[in-house]
Formats: sequence, C-alpha cells, structure tokens
Amino acid sequence: MQDWKKVYSNSQLATASMVASWLIENHIEAKVMNRKDSSYVFMGEADVYVPAILSDDAIKLIEQMQFT
Repeated sequence: MQDWKKVYSNSQLATASMVASWLIENHIEAKVMNRKDSSYVFMGEADVYVPAILSDDAIKLIEQMQFT
C-alpha cells in the first residue's frame, strides 16, 4: 500500500470497519487491513489506511467523531 498511511488501529475489526466507512462517507478513500490472527482472534489489530495526502484530514475526522 504505497503512498497510503495508517490513520487508525483497533483490536476490533468491526470498529475499524466503522471508521473506514465514516471516512468513505466523508469522501476520503479508506481501506481496512485485517492483521488479526485467524487462530487466536483476540490477538492482532485491524488498521485503517488512507492515501497519504489525505491523512491529516482523515485524522481530524476520526478525532471529531471520537473513534480514538
């Protein structure tokens, strides 16, 4: 994911997906990378990535909605 930047990380895939959906609704392309272990679902993180050029706007939106 070259030229993409991680703007959010959470141990819950559902929460990371909600953040990505919120960003997409606000016209910021977002992708979720699921790094959770398939054998041990309590281990790992789900990360949200956006294009690097939009990362500042994405972080502001995430903070505004108190997803952090």
